Amino acid sequence: MSEFKVGDLVVTKDPFYGEALYTIRDIHLNYQGKSFALFDSGFWILTGIRHATPKEIAAGHRLDHSVQHHEMIVGRID
Repeated sequence: MSEFKVGDLVVTKDPFYGEALYTIRDIHLNYQGKSFALFDSGFWILTGIRHATPKEIAAGHRLDHSVQHHEMIVGRID
């Protein structure tokens, strides 16, 4: 059984993906047995989200600003 349910307010675990709060609209299991939460704007695998804190819910967005910097490696083909 999932720790998430329809109506839960969540944020992505990785702040790189923004500060938005998402409301879970539905939860589905794919053919590989992985659970996904559906939102109005798309979906996330359940292991990539966490419940929003009460302070985040009151503020309307993520409060931890420890954005991880991702390096992009650009290759060149000659």
